[in-house]
Amino acid sequence: MFHGMPAVGSEGARMEHPARPRLILIEGVPGSGKSTTAQFLLRRYAQQGIASRWWYEEEAGHPLYLFDDAASLQRVLADLTAGNQQRIIDAVLEKWRALSREIQASETIVILDSCLFGYLTWTLFPFDVPEEVIAAYLAQAEQIIHAISPRLIYLYQDDVAAALRTICRRRGGETEQRFIRNATESAYGKRHGLRGFAGMVAFWGGYREFTDAAFARIQFPKLAIETAAGDWLACQRAALQFLDLPTTDALEAGMQDPERFVGDYRGRGGDAAVVCRVRMANHALHINDLPFVWPENRLIPIAVNRFAIESFPFTVQFEEDGTGAIAGMVITGAALLSGPIDHRFVRHRDETHQGLPW
Repeated sequence: MFHGMPAVGSEGARMEHPARPRLILIEGVPGSGKSTTAQFLLRRYAQQGIASRWWYEEEAGHPLYLFDDAASLQRVLADLTAGNQQRIIDAVLEKWRALSREIQASETIVILDSCLFGYLTWTLFPFDVPEEVIAAYLAQAEQIIHAISPRLIYLYQDDVAAALRTICRRRGGETEQRFIRNATESAYGKRHGLRGFAGMVAFWGGYREFTDAAFARIQFPKLAIETAAGDWLACQRAALQFLDLPTTDALEAGMQDPERFVGDYRGRGGDAAVVCRVRMANHALHINDLPFVWPENRLIPIAVNRFAIESFPFTVQFEEDGTGAIAGMVITGAALLSGPIDHRFVRHRDETHQGLPW
């Protein structure tokens, strides 16, 4: 793996880009900030009155996926297990062609996260498909999208182990064990004898080596941003500058009296009762215990009583009762491969808990 990749603002990380992009690709290992960056750019394009569409990587109906549910995903995985990777590659390349034609016929800018170095690449990689085969796939995809003025933002961390520890801690639950299983039980992991957390780090280190090399070969405008420091304001401004978007306007809507939204909200997630919590932390609202988002997801104000859930294509609309007090909330957004996420929650009215930041 090569370190010392040009940092934010370094001219070595970028290329000349005279045309407005029609396709923006955001890539990086898990937890590098891809969906957060994609969502941020979507908001900024909206502020500029420019039509854009973000396809979240777990969204149902994704234009590049060969599957739309668990059953069709298993059929794709069975093909790869049987060694039919070329059939999968050819089918995905046809998806790239269809997407390219659709974008050329539209005025809408499309934002994709984890779709060039992610899907299909990080599906082929764990199946131990030869790297030259994956590189050939990427070269063909690059050729297909050349006509739609693509730009690539590559988010990376020099210390892969530290980045993985951070994301496992951030996402909580069984994230670390799931990441370890996916890496060490893959064909790549078994061939290399990978075990435990160190094996997971070795897996993603090998993937980083491959994508670093792939990034170096890309011939359209590209930008690499090292994100380990967590200076997201600097990262966002670098991305805006790269995409020729203003960097001086207010990036978020204001929020008055955030404490009025704090509390417990009860609803259902499938067949199970769900209690989610909205609390204040670090001068921002955060939502917890929704089954389809991470712990401590920040709420980003976008309109009166309306918030985006950071890093996800979902919004929260808080509802008022006849007195103007917050009575509940409705969560809406794109359906995921796992199913729809639209939910209604009623605020818990235990007055002993009202206003407490938990």
